[in-house]
Amino acid sequence: MPLTDLIRYFNTADSAGESTLYPEGNRAAAWHSGLRLHSLFQPIVDLTDGHIVGHHATLDVHLEDGTPVSPESAYGRCTSPEAIIHFDRLCRTLHALNFLAQHDYAGGYLQLAIHPRHLLAVQSQHGMVYEAILKRCGLAPEDIVLAIDAGQFGDDARLIAALHNYRRRGYRLALHAPGAPAGGNAWLDLQPDILRLDLTQVHRLFPAGTPDGLVIELSGIDGDAELAQARPTGAQLGHGRLFGSPASDCQPTHSKQRVAYNRGSPSGAPL
Repeated sequence: MPLTDLIRYFNTADSAGESTLYPEGNRAAAWHSGLRLHSLFQPIVDLTDGHIVGHHATLDVHLEDGTPVSPESAYGRCTSPEAIIHFDRLCRTLHALNFLAQHDYAGGYLQLAIHPRHLLAVQSQHGMVYEAILKRCGLAPEDIVLAIDAGQFGDDARLIAALHNYRRRGYRLALHAPGAPAGGNAWLDLQPDILRLDLTQVHRLFPAGTPDGLVIELSGIDGDAELAQARPTGAQLGHGRLFGSPASDCQPTHSKQRVAYNRGSPSGAPL
């Protein structure tokens, strides 16, 4: 379905009328409560060969006059569980539309953050509504890696239930939990597909190297020095300014003839 038709469909489906998606060139943008929303994408790279295996989406927010607003401040405007659910789904719908618009040259998986308040506000069937949104966009849960800050929840049983619901629907999970103890056992018990760490964390948690079968994604690889530090850790994935800063355009992963420049992700994600 063309991008403009998808935008029209989602606007019609938003019966509350609190937000508006609209075309901006060959991309989608959104308006919500005086905020202009756009998508930014940063490549995620296989550290063994430098090939791009996916993109992490983030929110770019401005006021009507162009003043930039942090994504967390935008989320902070949501004062009720219903508001956070609506806004978080709007942002992830926007990212899916803009990722879809680039599928003629950008493959791999789409990594999206789930806001902790959204996860707690949804009582059951986590990921069901977004799965329907993805299907409208020609995507599936298997194309998505959900990034969740597990450190926000402590021992809250609702995190375990949410992760189970997402996993049951086919989403893959990338967890970040800054307070995890040495050895990373607390994370391993949550059965993540990917652990998201920085260089300091990976050295503290796994001083003898990462366990077999565990996929680590390192953030903050902004130059050759960080890359040199990352490679001996055993981490398979990385992102940072060395590979590309967040931008509205995904970096190409295959040619116009659909010949892949990269190969399958270490996390098992399809191209």
